Amino acid sequence: MFSAAALPGRGRLIVLIGGILLLGFLTTNLISFRVSTAALKATILQNELPLTSSNIYSEIQTDLLRPIFVSSLMSNDTFVKDWLIGGEQNPAQITRYLDEIRAKYDVFTAFLISDATKQYHHFSGPTKVVRVGEPNDDWFFRVREMTQPYEVNIDFNAAQGMEITIFINYRVLDYQGRFIGATGVGLKLDTVARILSHYKSNYQRGIYFVAGDGQVTVRSEGAVIQEDNIKTAPGISAIANDILSKTDGYFEYVRDSEIMLLTSRLIPDLGWRVIVEQRESEALSALWRSFVTNLAIGIGIILLTIGTIAYAINLYQKRLEDMAVTDKLTGVGNRQLFDIALDQALKLRRRVPLPLSVLLIDIDRFKSINDTRGHLRGDEVIRAVAMTLNERVREADLFARWGGEEFILLANNCRLEDATELAETLREAVASAPVLKPDDGLRVTVSCGVAECADDDDAETLIGRADRALYRAKDEGRNRVQAEYA
Repeated sequence: MFSAAALPGRGRLIVLIGGILLLGFLTTNLISFRVSTAALKATILQNELPLTSSNIYSEIQTDLLRPIFVSSLMSNDTFVKDWLIGGEQNPAQITRYLDEIRAKYDVFTAFLISDATKQYHHFSGPTKVVRVGEPNDDWFFRVREMTQPYEVNIDFNAAQGMEITIFINYRVLDYQGRFIGATGVGLKLDTVARILSHYKSNYQRGIYFVAGDGQVTVRSEGAVIQEDNIKTAPGISAIANDILSKTDGYFEYVRDSEIMLLTSRLIPDLGWRVIVEQRESEALSALWRSFVTNLAIGIGIILLTIGTIAYAINLYQKRLEDMAVTDKLTGVGNRQLFDIALDQALKLRRRVPLPLSVLLIDIDRFKSINDTRGHLRGDEVIRAVAMTLNERVREADLFARWGGEEFILLANNCRLEDATELAETLREAVASAPVLKPDDGLRVTVSCGVAECADDDDAETLIGRADRALYRAKDEGRNRVQAEYA
């Protein structure tokens, strides 16, 4: 009865506690996730992606350093100088020399151009004469006017199938410091592509080489930007000019509703920028998985906590309810429980007119037991009588301690005659049962008053008749049952 009434209140309390725990946990985890996301994003942009571009830059520098050194050796080789100064006799000698350079240093191409004859000597033999105004030959006349000793140039290799090649063009000077030709070696562009593939497979990042005009010269496999120029590529076009105007930097842009993180760094020797980009979702995937895992574990712990709290609340609530409706001494119902049960029974009887009786039971001469054996023994007697009575009442009836040595029984669907017969059964059981253990011979009796509920009865009038019947039983010698009709 109390449980049903109290459940909504307990439910609200449990929901409130669970809501507070869940809200606090979610708030803490979301704040932590946002802080971690911002920190990781900053680390990726400012450290990891720049480190990748620096590593690529270093590898390219390493790959270029060797051919630059080879070109330098060629330009300062006395054989080359003497051959040019001596009138370029016996072209087969220079052809053999260039082929030896190519084979020894494992370069894609090796060449020499004479400023005197403009003859282009290739490791496979003389190929052509360079001319002013010929687009493919402009590089030679540019090198002739340079003040730097060499340049790194990306161009088509006309002598070898027009493959895009990284040329190291070195100025050749005579012994008086006058320009007499240009020599050098070339690397296939797939050397750069190999570096990009290595970083793509190891770090799952898109890598591009972009010329000064925004043209994408080389890209890693599976790169997001498939357009030829970053100035026309969706998303990155908005920041393309900013990228191309800076030596290095880190940026963000949105493409296909996805945030892309990138860094850019200029490679002066090539005149290209190496761009390293990564999807934000990929960069934060591990953090997101960790967040979801922690969230699942946390919610599981919260649910377990809520379950524990609910169990504890229900347990203590039941204890409180038991204390509220149970007599502490005897363990049977108390007067408060009986009052509520009788009130409900009377309301039910007004709707469904079923018989209802009340039995009021009192231990005979209990005061003398207290006086002769003490109050502790008296309490044992009350407990023993309550147990004897409670074992014999019907399951549908409510038995309670009324107060002191008095007990009361609410007999549902029970007429006065049946209630009187039940009272006799209870009286006889108490009279014949040992009271104390071990049995010291003490026997007690009870007197009982019985009343049946009339149509106009309330709790007071009904119990009043039972009480009067009890007093008659006492006056007529005790250890007896008396009934009072309405």
